[in-house]
Amino acid sequence: MPQEFTSLKPHEVISCEMKYQIGLKTPTSTVEEFLQAIANALQHYSGYNISTIEWNSNRRLWFSIEGIKGEALRFGAKGWQSGRLRLSIEFCPDEPEPEPEPETPELPLLEASIEPADSPLDEIRRLAEE
Repeated sequence: MPQEFTSLKPHEVISCEMKYQIGLKTPTSTVEEFLQAIANALQHYSGYNISTIEWNSNRRLWFSIEGIKGEALRFGAKGWQSGRLRLSIEFCPDEPEPEPEPETPELPLLEASIEPADSPLDEIRRLAEE
């Protein structure tokens, strides 16, 4: 299983076996087409029955943590990439979280005696006294 799922862009292309398809008659579609097919299927939802789609265990896998086996043709990629596909809900807050204030590190207190620095005249005074 991949380490991390990432969102696909609407015009990127996905492909999966027909047994996993929802509302499409082809194994390949753009993400946008696939989501529209799901939206159309859900419009026909009535109570607990969906008239246009048989919701078998294969199709339910789209909503699982593992997702389904499939491929994606992503912008900037060098051809088809095999992996897993799944549906999820994304969230974008109206207001972003405030940036945390940077922590200022506590500096340890130094316990040192401060002695007055030698004056350049001290050396002359010592020489004069000799």
